[in-house]
Amino acid sequence: MTHRFLLHSLSHTILVVDITDVGTAIEINPRTGNTKMVPALRFVTWKETEQYFRGKGADDKTIEMAQASLHKTSTAVITIV
Repeated sequence: MTHRFLLHSLSHTILVVDITDVGTAIEINPRTGNTKMVPALRFVTWKETEQYFRGKGADDKTIEMAQASLHKTSTAVITIV
């Protein structure tokens, strides 16, 4: 199964949002807007974040690319196939 995550680096936290179940075409309800609950995790260190992704099956290259993007822009997207 493919997993997709959004990462955001805050001052002392790495926020990881699981967007696996969010498709590209989401129906928009005119009364409630575009809402969908998604799981979010918070890690204090990159090491904890990396261990989580390794547990999900991420390889070294995928993790390194996400870490580089997070370091450069404070955001990243990681896809684990």
